[in-house]
Amino acid sequence: MSVKKVSINKPIVSIAEICQMVSLSRSRFYQLLDSGFFSKPKYDERSNRPYYDAPLQKQILESRETGIGADGSYLLFYSPRKKEKTRSFLKQKNQADPVSQELTDILNSMGVETAFTEVQKALNELYPDGTEGIDQGLVTRELYRHFKQK
Repeated sequence: MSVKKVSINKPIVSIAEICQMVSLSRSRFYQLLDSGFFSKPKYDERSNRPYYDAPLQKQILESRETGIGADGSYLLFYSPRKKEKTRSFLKQKNQADPVSQELTDILNSMGVETAFTEVQKALNELYPDGTEGIDQGLVTRELYRHFKQK
């Protein structure tokens, strides 16, 4: 399991901080606390606020890393989700230049099979300053010639 290594650099931490250290939500942390998997916190005498001192922090972190609780029970943790590339691709497509998309569609209808990204690269190559003020017919012709030369 690839849990990021967290160093104990504070003498005491709150429940919220220990939850961040072990990458769990507070509700899940309290579930595991109630089940006995994690050790109970100490309480401040004045404010009655729960906290974990350095030895308890170490014990909680070891339980999270090994999956063996303070009560000796075993627990399998899911590894954190990785960000999906498809979502960024969809965002990129939604934020795509409508002119480039239209040019891609025109070229495809003319029999030039190109992808949107290829058209954008060709536009950046042929028109580094952009296509503002240039007739779309001329841009289409130059792109057609560019792709037919390849």
